Amino acid sequence: MYSDNSIEITYTVFGFDEAGETSFDMEVSDHLYNKLQDAEDEGEMLDSDYISEEMPGIHRKILKAIRENMEEEGMNPDDGMIEKRYPWGAHYKEYNSDASHMEMYNMAEDDDIEYSVTIY
Repeated sequence: MYSDNSIEITYTVFGFDEAGETSFDMEVSDHLYNKLQDAEDEGEMLDSDYISEEMPGIHRKILKAIRENMEEEGMNPDDGMIEKRYPWGAHYKEYNSDASHMEMYNMAEDDDIEYSVTIY
């Protein structure tokens, strides 16, 4: 059962530096929320290193949600487009595969994904 428990996932992917950080909200069960809250209360950093080691089931759920977010972001018409500037100051957009969520979705291995969790 899910209630109003939300966590924020912020992730980056090795090799896709131009994309920067991506954040999204994820609804979670009371049990999962409480488990993360308990770890945070004990002073743990809720990041991919800790969660993958101590909570492998939650880690798999988060990775699945991240991949779904990559796919969703990849459908955006501006996916992979970065703003550039001509020397005279005019702006234009150019495709860069290192900024593309669809490229991330297709190319990234699970070990390339780093994330952190914020509990609301």
